Amino acid sequence: MDKKNQIIGILCIICAFVLLFKFDGNRHEMMAAQSEQVISVEPLTENGKVEVVEDAISMAEIRENGEDKKVFLENGLVKVEFSTNYGAIDRVFLKKYKKTQDGDDLVVFNDGGRCPALGLIMGSPKGDKAAYVSGFSVKSFDGQSIVFSKVDKTGLEIVRDYFLPEKDGKGEGDAYTLTHRTHLINPSNSEISLKNISLSLGSIPATEGDITGDYLNFGYYDGKSIEFIKPRDFTASKGFFGLGKRDSRDHISGKRPIIWGSIKNQFFTAILTSSMRASGFCARPVLLSDAALNRQNEGIAAEMTFRVDNISARGEHALGLDFYVGPKDLARLDRMHDRQDLVMQFGFFGIISKFLLFMMLGIHSFVSNWGLAIILLTVMVKLCLWPLTTAQVRVSKKMSAVQAPLKEIREKYKNNPSKIQAETIKLFKLHRINPAAGCLPIFVQIPIFFGLYFMLRTSSELRFAHFLWIKDLSVADTVAHVGSFPINILPIIMCVTTALQMHMTPIPSADGSPKMILKLMPLILLFGCYGLPSGLVLYWTVQNILTIVQQYVVSKRGDMQVEQLMETETEAKKNKRGRGKKNFTK
Repeated sequence: MDKKNQIIGILCIICAFVLLFKFDGNRHEMMAAQSEQVISVEPLTENGKVEVVEDAISMAEIRENGEDKKVFLENGLVKVEFSTNYGAIDRVFLKKYKKTQDGDDLVVFNDGGRCPALGLIMGSPKGDKAAYVSGFSVKSFDGQSIVFSKVDKTGLEIVRDYFLPEKDGKGEGDAYTLTHRTHLINPSNSEISLKNISLSLGSIPATEGDITGDYLNFGYYDGKSIEFIKPRDFTASKGFFGLGKRDSRDHISGKRPIIWGSIKNQFFTAILTSSMRASGFCARPVLLSDAALNRQNEGIAAEMTFRVDNISARGEHALGLDFYVGPKDLARLDRMHDRQDLVMQFGFFGIISKFLLFMMLGIHSFVSNWGLAIILLTVMVKLCLWPLTTAQVRVSKKMSAVQAPLKEIREKYKNNPSKIQAETIKLFKLHRINPAAGCLPIFVQIPIFFGLYFMLRTSSELRFAHFLWIKDLSVADTVAHVGSFPINILPIIMCVTTALQMHMTPIPSADGSPKMILKLMPLILLFGCYGLPSGLVLYWTVQNILTIVQQYVVSKRGDMQVEQLMETETEAKKNKRGRGKKNFTK
């Protein structure tokens, strides 16, 4: 029966592998089908007619008076391309980051997007039919700052100014951060009625390494907690036994106070932090054109809404904000002071992830290789936990050694549970076994493991980092394909080391189904980690190897200790029987 269950389990794992990669291959097709319904944007032009943006043409391609001029602000890290028509950002070129390893194209924020970043909407966004204000002209430009202006039909003057620091510095700010102000000026003698204005955060695509789609999202922070909206939140769901059932949605919106909002993927982010709290948001899935990769890619876009009171005669309303567009660099995000570091999405064990990331950065400053930095970080963590895990292995060894006496106690007092408990405690005391000592190391290691897990998954430093045969530590280490199935070496090594580690780990009592599950555990882990970033799998593999070494060392010493304890118990029993005979003789 056991063998039959094992065969069934292995077949289930193989089927899961096939389904996983079939789903991954069809993911873009599914996104494309959904996007046909949700991403058409209909901007409102000055004459009130609607012009539909087709395919992946940027909204900046809708020209006014025959031409939409481009103007740029640039420093050593970014080059920001503005649309004069919309008085907003068409694209942001990240000069330190290439889109592909072998190409020369840079990572471009909002590339192939359907809305200008910081594009202005007079009112609340409607998901797929946002109306961006157009018709701006350049009022001033000095290479480091630019001012756009426009007067609308009601006589309201809209002035939009942008400033980009030339370099990082205490006086100038962060070189990835644009400082922006939108001024709404009423030059008339009568009040102008307004309710809301909205600003676009632009759009950002998914990354290859984020196979679960956890890091492509829109996030908003209200001062207490952060919430993330992911592309899968827009799709229909049957829920759990009907609970949480929902239909597909073309957008998700909400009304609540927001300190800052972000759109991001695995490595890059755009963060809008305003001088006044936003009153709501609207997020939607999009399909973006990717010329460098010659494909369409799933992405996400969003707008934030701000409450505007009526502007009195000769009055003015000003909205100030900072707009960060760049890598998910923890040190930079920490300096923003409004918990923008939460976009790293480290989760519950964030403080541990931060500490480990700074450790890895420090190690890398000496070794200059991210793969080696991960290995050395794993060694340091393992050495710190060595005493705890050593205690755990020793307890397991002792527990394994006393299984025969425990079995005798259970059989002898099978009708007396209290006696079983008393004799078991006596046996543990004799062998100096503390079962809790075996659990403590596990509870200590859990937060460290998850801290490393989330840190390595979202570290922009690992992007395109080489190590041995691995060309990119941020994605799986695929070396070849059999048909459409990728051959990844590192997960296979991890599976083998996991199997060896489990073989060396003493298991006190495991039979039947639990024993089968333990045998299948390496294959289950292989399935779960096969497509994960190779930097994370490298950590796990090195951790396995170090644990094998530790178990070998501890087992050598532990065997001697267990033998001594068993000899002590035998001598104690002999002495007890001897004393009993003497008393009987007397």
